[in-house]
Amino acid sequence: MIEDDGWRWRYFTIPVVAVTRDGLVASSRRSRSALDHQDMGKHTNPRNALLGITGLGIDGGIASVARCVARAIDGCVDRGNLDRADRVLLLDDPSHPPAPPSRGDQLFSNGRQGRFVWQLWRKYQQHRPGLVFFDQLGIARSVQLPMPGFPPPRYAVFCHGIELGRAHTGTAARAVSGAWRLLTNSEHTARTVRAQFPESADRVRVVPLCIDPRRVEVWERLAPTDDPAPRQPAVMIVGRMWSEERGKGHNQLLECWPAVVHELPEAELWIIGDGNDRPQLEDRVKALGIESSVRFLGRVSDEELSRRYRTASVFAMPSRQEGFGLVYSEAMLHGLPCIASTFDAGAEVVEEGKTGLLVPYGDPAALGGAILSILRNPAHARELGQAARRQARERFGYERFRDDLLEALELA
Repeated sequence: MIEDDGWRWRYFTIPVVAVTRDGLVASSRRSRSALDHQDMGKHTNPRNALLGITGLGIDGGIASVARCVARAIDGCVDRGNLDRADRVLLLDDPSHPPAPPSRGDQLFSNGRQGRFVWQLWRKYQQHRPGLVFFDQLGIARSVQLPMPGFPPPRYAVFCHGIELGRAHTGTAARAVSGAWRLLTNSEHTARTVRAQFPESADRVRVVPLCIDPRRVEVWERLAPTDDPAPRQPAVMIVGRMWSEERGKGHNQLLECWPAVVHELPEAELWIIGDGNDRPQLEDRVKALGIESSVRFLGRVSDEELSRRYRTASVFAMPSRQEGFGLVYSEAMLHGLPCIASTFDAGAEVVEEGKTGLLVPYGDPAALGGAILSILRNPAHARELGQAARRQARERFGYERFRDDLLEALELA
């Protein structure tokens, strides 16, 4: 048994005969040199695809990306560019399954990593797909296990950014180095990949994310996103609150907030999301004496999120860890000026002085000044918001994402 970045595997030189649903068990072994996976790869079918997906019906940005990828690949099947596209889903609940693929099987691993690997390997053996796609690096490590046919000669990994910090060694590093194609959500993430894995630089393709079309449909039914609504003097942030990664800017917002409400007593800060770091943030609010103007709203529905986007005046997430930052684009679609930091990919989504403002990460004074400059000037805020809405429609629509993705995967 070995442990690698939180994954536990039964490790054998080469499992040959028995592979169980709950783990990897071999009844005989051979050295890796005895198996030429490149030779096996010659027999792959370029018209078949296999998707290893964290989850399609779960929450979070990675799931949003996965839904858009699955939709694009299904389109390839519908148009006849692919014969089939099977899926293996790690976290989805089979009692509430996502819609099945246009043509292919959909398998559920029930959150069991060993089962996910077994199902993935089995489907690969059955249909020999010419493309194996993973929606994130964590599950892409599966193909680096010493199993017949692995790693596939053409597998692609979508890199989101923060996970690369744990990919210096082990199966994660090997999964990146061995990939045929590395997709990144931004130039910022692409630079990280190229610097960390210079031998893979020519395999990197940037595919900026899009707003989940499922959410857009819900929001447009609720109220057109270009329908002007009265704005409150409220600043909002949307994001998880994890003690393991205090990098989204929640603490910086709290630290600057006393100065903001001193100048504008009617201002409110709306904090949407949840996580194990929320108690620490709530304690800090009390310590700063700003309980009356800070609201922790927890997790909200898509409908409530849209209402908040439409009635706030500023979206602020001065993060240091965004590989892209989908919430910026969602806020922009609702005509909301954004504040991001200069440290991460937020600067690629938010255009300084045109759709919002950029501030140095970890500078509460600069953050507070940026917030006040927007709240005090509603006319300028409207100009920023209108430009943000236009850019969101032009740059972050599903069709553009689909075209970029399929070109990167050579399926266009």
